[in-house]
Amino acid sequence: MRRELSGSMVFDTGVLLELLLSTPGGLLVREKLLRGELFGYVTELALVEARYVLCRRVGWEEASKRVDWLVLSGFIEVEDVSSLCERAAKFKCEVGISLPDCFTLSLADLLSMPALFARRERELVGGLSKLPPSINVLFLEDFIENVSGLAPDRRK
Repeated sequence: MRRELSGSMVFDTGVLLELLLSTPGGLLVREKLLRGELFGYVTELALVEARYVLCRRVGWEEASKRVDWLVLSGFIEVEDVSSLCERAAKFKCEVGISLPDCFTLSLADLLSMPALFARRERELVGGLSKLPPSINVLFLEDFIENVSGLAPDRRK
């Protein structure tokens, strides 16, 4: 099980938002992307979710500009969801987590790479034991803690 923030990973929407909002975790991801130490894969659904969540914070035009920049940057590869639908539906049925999380995990499973989520959300953590052991789930908050020595915010 990989425990470093390097290589290719499937980014969940939360990681995209951290990156697009330049949070401490987002700055860490950006630094790793710029150095070529990290490369992200995302689903189309993660981009849709990032765009509307970011819109609520910075407005539609700014959100669209940031998401478009990220897609055009070459630091992430956007994957079509059509090949993931059946696998995501199975995860939704068996694991009972959010549908976007199911698509992230489906892509990670398909590509045989870790899924990177921003934080340990209760629903996701509760479903981890139901996932196939081949799916490696990492949390950005762990890497922030390792870099800064600060405990992550676990109020969620």
